[in-house]
This record gives sequence, C-alpha cells and structure tokens, in this order.
Amino acid sequence: MNDLRKQIEQLVLQTLQELRPGMQEIAPLMQVSQLQTSSFTYGKRVPFVAANWKMNQLSASAKSFIIELQKLDRKNVQTVICAPHILLSQMAAERQYADLLLGAQNFYPETAGAFTGEHSLQMLADAGVNTVIIGHSERRNLFGEQDELLAKKLSTAIANNFLPIFCVGENLAERKNGSTFRVLYNQLTTGLSQIRPPFPDPDKIVFAYEPIWAIGTGVTATADQAEEAVAFVRERLVEKFSYAYAEKVRVLYGGSVNEKNTTSLAAKPSIDGFLVGNASLGVSTFASIIDQTAACKRMV
Repeated sequence: MNDLRKQIEQLVLQTLQELRPGMQEIAPLMQVSQLQTSSFTYGKRVPFVAANWKMNQLSASAKSFIIELQKLDRKNVQTVICAPHILLSQMAAERQYADLLLGAQNFYPETAGAFTGEHSLQMLADAGVNTVIIGHSERRNLFGEQDELLAKKLSTAIANNFLPIFCVGENLAERKNGSTFRVLYNQLTTGLSQIRPPFPDPDKIVFAYEPIWAIGTGVTATADQAEEAVAFVRERLVEKFSYAYAEKVRVLYGGSVNEKNTTSLAAKPSIDGFLVGNASLGVSTFASIIDQTAACKRMV
C-alpha cells in the first residue's frame, strides 16, 4: 500500500509540473506531507561520506590510502573515494569491499568520439568506477560548465546506473546580497530538468550543498547556515519528486569540512554526510570524519 501511495504521489506531482509550465516555484496544490498518516514511515537515510581528492595523490599514496582505509570499521557509513582518473584502475584492483565506492570527478556525456582529454562513463565503468561528481563549483567556474550541460550529465549518469553526486552552491557575493536560495533554486531546477519518470531509486542519487566561499578557504558555513541550505535543497526535491522520495535522498555538505567541525555539522538533522576536500587526503583525518558522522547519525 505504501509503495502504491508513493507511486501515485510521484505521478501527481510530475503531472502538475508538466501541465503548469513556468510555475515550478509554486508549491503543489496539496502538500504531500498533508497525506501522511501515523502508519506511514520512512527509512533512515544511510550516512554518506565522499572524498574528493581533486588533483592530488600519486599511485603509491593512493594504493596505501585504500589499503589502510579498508582496515578500519566504517560503521555503516557509505564511503566513496573520488580520485583522479589515472589512479582509478589501480585503486579498483586494491579494493576488497564492494561497499567502498570509487568515483570520478568528471566525465563527458557521450559514449565515444572526438572529445580530446575527456572520459566516458563506459570508460569509467571499465576502470571499476560507479560514482561520479557532477556540478562541482570548480568545474562550473574554472572550466565553464553550464547548468544545461550539467543537466545532461546528471540524466546520462542515471541512465547508465552510476551514482551521481550533484553539487550546488553560491559564491560569496551571492551569499552577501541575499541570492543564496535563488541560486540554489536555479541550479536545481535546470539540473533536474532532464530527469523524467521512472525516477531513480532515492538512494541512487545524492546531492551536495557546497558554498563556493567555503571551498578550500578554511572558512566553513556555520552549522545553522549549512542546515538551512540543505533543508532548502530537500524542499526543492519535494517539488520535483514527492515528500516521501525527498525524505529518502541523501543531501551532503561540503566546504572546508575537517575533523574539527564534523560533529557540529553532522548533528544537524538534514545533513546526511559530507563531500570532503583537503581533509580527505589523509587516512586518519578522513576516518575521523567518518566516525564522527556515524556517531551523530546513531549508526555506530
């Protein structure tokens, strides 16, 4: 019965959006939350911690990292290492546990062709990869990736059974002038525009709020700022999918996350984990972030 209700909610919300073009920002006529009953329960979201190594590590350090990490108890936290492409095959060879996912930091949404310097999802799958970051601010700002391309990447990743980590976030000027929610809304609206029913299972798509002003700067959004933005992202997912669906999707925080601020951030109910940059380069600091996340989410 619960599955049927979720299917009906999803179809109704999708139909409303298709019949009312240009009015996506208006909440559905009947909030799905109003349909809840005391017997309708939702599964707990499994915490998720991803390392984004960016352009760091060499083969020896990558091999040592994955060997050492697998010795540790990751306490039911889904863990991903997003490494430079050239290291992924070697890391896959060292991986012993299927629950330790390997991710790529980028891909091009075509199967093959004259795209010098790019990698397809088929190539990544061949290298043992099943996760990919999409829309990171460095791809948006340094390499000029626009929302329309990112929308194609997201739909392509889903169609090829990859687990996408879709990033959104505002810069410092946008934060200061009060545009944070407008920026997030626009990035999500366009980014999700090519996803059509049947939607992927909610545990097969992950979102990350990464305020650009906090990435690599040593400045972290306060726990309240992060919670507010992550909650806003989840509200937009209700509009796209349904309340039940959005309650099961993981939404992460990223932006100068380290072993000193993890607990205060993970204690917030809407934050399901982290996309970690510099602090993910060492096994001990990354493991500490995983442990603290598990403890806060009562998954130990």
